[in-house]
Amino acid sequence: MNKEFNSSNEVIVEFCGEYPSDFENKDISSDPNFVFENDPTYAAVKLFDIDGNSVFVNSFFECQHYVKGGWDHIPLQRNESFYHNSLFIFSVVSIILGFIFIKKYFQVGISND
Repeated sequence: MNKEFNSSNEVIVEFCGEYPSDFENKDISSDPNFVFENDPTYAAVKLFDIDGNSVFVNSFFECQHYVKGGWDHIPLQRNESFYHNSLFIFSVVSIILGFIFIKKYFQVGISND
């Protein structure tokens, strides 16, 4: 097995769970009318794409198909980086404004003496 295949399998296992023992991978790319069958033994999984859209999948095969198609994002991780960037910008602006305020305060204090 090549490394790309292993890392892809690891992502699938992370989102969909372990591969079922009776799992058979089918090529559905040539069938535009393919309908995924519900698996009553599989607990539904909610997947997200990069834009934050979500989908519930009801079988391992369907989950694998969606994860391979890019539905492998966790929205909280994306929001966390936004918060870190916002905090950084707020900190930099606060330091600059604080420096300007202190500089003006001491200049006014010195010129009034």
